[in-house]
Amino acid sequence: MLTRGVQVRGASAVLHGMHPLRGYPATWHLTPLTSAEHGSPDFLVERADGHIDDPLVWELAEKETVVMDTHEVTELARRVSARQPGA
Repeated sequence: MLTRGVQVRGASAVLHGMHPLRGYPATWHLTPLTSAEHGSPDFLVERADGHIDDPLVWELAEKETVVMDTHEVTELARRVSARQPGA
């Protein structure tokens, strides 16, 4: 789903929390991207339902994938952490 000239850079960060809209546990993988066209700090964001720690389970999980910019990823992390139990 990546466009030509876009490459994955670095390792994924993992974010566990509650889905910001639906309120159930979810896991996100955030992978920095580089673009040959503009070099902006975009991120490949993959989300799957449930609290997933096992790499094999992650590979097999049904995921929603989008590309977000730095501001959008920061906002996602803020919304997810605000939904944490006890937060």
